[in-house]
Amino acid sequence: MKHTLKRYTLSPLALSFWVPLLIMLAYFAYRHMAPFGTSSILTVDLGQQYIDQFAAFKHTVLQHPSSFFYSFSNALGGDMLGEWAYYLMSPFNLIFLMVPNAALPSAILLVTVLKFGAAGLSMAYLLQKLHLQQHYYVTLFAVNYALSGWFIANDLNLLWLDTVILLPLVILALERLFYQQSWWQYSLLLGASIVCNYYIGYMVAIFIVLYFSWRLTWPNIKYRWLILRRFIVSSAIGGGLSAWLILPTYFQLKLGKTQYNSDFSFKFDNNPLHLLFKLIPGSFNFDQMQTGQANFYVSAFVLITLIAFFTTRVIKLRVKIGAFLLLAFLILATTWAPLTLLFHGFQYPVWYPYRFSFLISFFIIYLAAISWQPTWRPRLMTITTLLIIFSAIAIYATLSDAKINYINRSSIALFIGLALLTLAQFTFKVHDKFWLPILGGLTLLSLTANVVFTLDNFSYLTNTEYQNTIKALTADKKFLKKDTSWYRVAQTFQRTRGDGMMFDYYGGAHFSSALPKSTPTFFGNFGQPDGDNYVVYSNGSLLSDALLGMKYMITPNGQDNGDAGQPSQHLIGYRPDTSNYSLKATTSTTNIYQNQNALPIAFAANSGALNTKMLYNNPLQNQGNLWQGLTGDLTSTVDTDNFQKAIGHNVKAPTTITNAIITRQNASQPASLDLQFTPTTNDSYYLTIGSGLDIKNFDLLINGKVITQFSSYRHTVIVNLNSNAKNKLQTITFRMKDTQTLTLSNVTLYHVDNKRIADDASGLKQNSLKITKRSERHIKGTITTTSTKPLIMTTIPFVAGWHIAVDGKTVQADKVANYFIGIKTKPGRHTISMTYTPPFLWLGLAITIIATVILVIFSNLSIAKKVTT
Repeated sequence: MKHTLKRYTLSPLALSFWVPLLIMLAYFAYRHMAPFGTSSILTVDLGQQYIDQFAAFKHTVLQHPSSFFYSFSNALGGDMLGEWAYYLMSPFNLIFLMVPNAALPSAILLVTVLKFGAAGLSMAYLLQKLHLQQHYYVTLFAVNYALSGWFIANDLNLLWLDTVILLPLVILALERLFYQQSWWQYSLLLGASIVCNYYIGYMVAIFIVLYFSWRLTWPNIKYRWLILRRFIVSSAIGGGLSAWLILPTYFQLKLGKTQYNSDFSFKFDNNPLHLLFKLIPGSFNFDQMQTGQANFYVSAFVLITLIAFFTTRVIKLRVKIGAFLLLAFLILATTWAPLTLLFHGFQYPVWYPYRFSFLISFFIIYLAAISWQPTWRPRLMTITTLLIIFSAIAIYATLSDAKINYINRSSIALFIGLALLTLAQFTFKVHDKFWLPILGGLTLLSLTANVVFTLDNFSYLTNTEYQNTIKALTADKKFLKKDTSWYRVAQTFQRTRGDGMMFDYYGGAHFSSALPKSTPTFFGNFGQPDGDNYVVYSNGSLLSDALLGMKYMITPNGQDNGDAGQPSQHLIGYRPDTSNYSLKATTSTTNIYQNQNALPIAFAANSGALNTKMLYNNPLQNQGNLWQGLTGDLTSTVDTDNFQKAIGHNVKAPTTITNAIITRQNASQPASLDLQFTPTTNDSYYLTIGSGLDIKNFDLLINGKVITQFSSYRHTVIVNLNSNAKNKLQTITFRMKDTQTLTLSNVTLYHVDNKRIADDASGLKQNSLKITKRSERHIKGTITTTSTKPLIMTTIPFVAGWHIAVDGKTVQADKVANYFIGIKTKPGRHTISMTYTPPFLWLGLAITIIATVILVIFSNLSIAKKVTT
C-alpha cells in the first residue's frame, strides 16, 4: 500500500505546475467561460486585438508564410516581423493551429492556464536546482510566483507571460556562472527571453544587470573578473541570438512607437503609500488597468518569510544591504518617473502601468526562499513588528476605503485575517503533521482569493456574441475568397479593428502597438478615425473607396435579430453611397456590394500626383486633390456646398456654421440644431466633422435617423449623408447630450461628382498592373505607361524595405501623398517586381549566425570538458 501511494504522489515540481493551472481552470469554469459555458475569456485587448493576431498566426503558418514579413491585412499594408516580435513568438501559439477561429476562445483559455502552470514549474525548478527549498516547501514558494498579483492582473496579456515564465530559468543559468560552470545555457535562455517578447525581455535584461551586480558582491566568490567577463560575453551572445528579430523590430519602432515622446520629469507619478494596498487581495480593477499602480501581490506566507532573509545571521550584512537596495530600486521605479520611464523604454505605457512589477514579486519570493527554513521561528520582537505592520496596513486601507475604489472592507478583512492566521502558524512546531497542510491551505486561500476578487472586477465577452460575429464574417469570407484578384474590403460594421487579420482579407483597419506613425497620419488626412496604435476605415467616400482599391463593401442587411454580436450591433459607419455599387451577394445577416470604381494595387497615372500635398484637417479636399493629380484633370471632383437654413431648438442658430459655438439656452431642456440643404444633383453628399466636436457630446441625425459612427477621432472625419437625393430636402441634426455647448468644428458640406469618378476610374484601370506572381511580400507583373500617364501609382505604403525593379533594373521609388509608393517610368510596357525585406534583417541574421556558431563551439567544448573530467 505504501508503495502504491508513493507511486501516485505528485512531486513538488509536478504540484507546482498543476496547482496554479487547476486554480485558474476552476475559476474560468466558475465564470462559465468557453468551453465551460456561454461566456468567454475574451476581455479588453485580448478580445479586441490579440485574438485577431492569433488568427493571423494561423494564416501565416498554414497558408502564406510570407506574411511573417509583410501583410496587406495590416492596415493598407505593413511590416509584420515587428508585430510577430511583440505579439506572436510564443511557442504556446502552436496550439492555435489545431482549432478553427470559432474555437479560439477555448484555445486561448487552454493556453492561459498552461502558462500559469509553466510559471509555477519554472520557479519550482529554480528553487529545487539551487537547493533553496526542499520537498513541498518548493511548491509553497513556486505557486506564489505563478499566482502573484502581476500574473493575475495581466492574465489577458498572454504575449508577456512567456518571458516572465523564463525568468527563473535565466536566473538559474546565470547562477551557474558563479560556480564556474558552462555559460551557454544562460546565453540561450536570455536569447529566448528576448525573442519571446522583446518588450518584457528588455525589462528582464535591466533586472539581470542589477541582479548580477548584487550577486557579484557576495563573499567567497573567486575570480570575480573572470565571472564578469563571462557575464558580458555570454550576455552579448544571448543578445546576438535574438538579433535576427530585434534589429528589424528596432527599425520598425523607430518608425512608430519611439516617435511619441513622454515628458521627462523627476516627479512621483503616484502616492507611494498606496503601494501597500497592493498587498490586499483583489486590489486591481478596470480603473487600475488604465492608470493604476504596480501589481506584486504575494501571500502573507512570503511576506512573513521574507523577514528571515533580513534577520538571519547566516547571510552577510552587505548581501542584505544589496538586496534591500535592489528591492527598493524596483519599488521606487513603480512611483518615481525617471525609473518608470527607464523600465518602459522611456515611454509611459498606454494602459497596464508598471509592466515590470513581476520583478518585485519574483525577487521577494526569491529572497524569502534563500533564507527561510521550516525550523525558523520568528522572535517575539519580529512577531510584534509584523503584527504592527499588518495592522497598520489594514487600518490605513480602511481609512482610505472611501477614496480607493479597488479595495473594500471585505478584502481588507480577508487580508488581515489571513495574515494573522499565517503568522500564528509560525508559533507551532514544524514536526506537527498538520503544520504544512494548514500553511499550504492558508497560502492557497490567499492566492485564490486574489484571483477571484481581481478577475471578478471584469466583464467578459460572451461566447455567443463572439460566435455571432464570427458566423457573419465567415459567410462573407466564403464569397470573397472566390475572387482571387487583388482587392481590399470596406465594412460598415466590425467586431474589432482586426477583422482583416482574423479572416485573412485586406480590410484597411488595424490595431497594433507596432503601427508606424505615417499610417495614422495618412488615415487622419483621409478623414478616417486614427490613434497612435490603431486606424479604422469606417468613414470612406466614393473617392477613397476607388483610390484605395476597396472593391467590396460589407454592410448589415437588417435581417439579423439584433442580438449581441450581430452585424447590426457593431455599426461603425453610415454609407448610403453604396447605392452606387452592385449588390453581389446576400448572407443571412449581411450584404456584399461590389465597387466597379475600385482601382488596382498599381496603375499608370499622371505624374501630377507627385505634387499632391496633404492638407491638415481637410480630408475631402485631400482626396479630391490626389484624384485630380492622378487623372491630370484641371478641376477637382470635390465641391463645397452651403447649408440653406439653420434652425435652433433651445439654441441660437448661427449664421456661419463652420466652427460656430452653440449654447443650450435652457439648461434643463433638450437642445439641438438642424442644418438643412437640398441636393441639386444625385451625387453623393458628405459632411466633415472636426475633432473639436466630440462624438460623445452629441447625436448626429440625418432626416431624423441617428448615424452611428466610430466612437472617437482626433482629426477631421468624413460623414456620408446621402446619394441619389436630388431635389429632396435633407436635414442634419446635432442633438446635444449632457453638455451645455458644442463647437461645430470643421462642419462643412461637400459633394462629389459621381459620374466623373466613374469615368476617371475606368480610364485609370485601362493601364493596370497585370499581376503574374504575388505573395504577401512580393508582387510581379507587367504594366504599360503612356506619355500622359508615366507614373506607376501604387496604394502600397512607402516604407524602407521595398526593393523595386523596373525591367530588371533597381529603381528608387517616389512618395505620393506623403504615403504611397510611386514609380517614375518612361512610356511603354514594363515588367515590375516589388519585394519587401525588413530592414536590418540580413544584418541581424548575420549576427545571429555568428552568435550561434560561437555558442555551439563553446557548448561542445564545455560538454567535452565535463566528459573528460
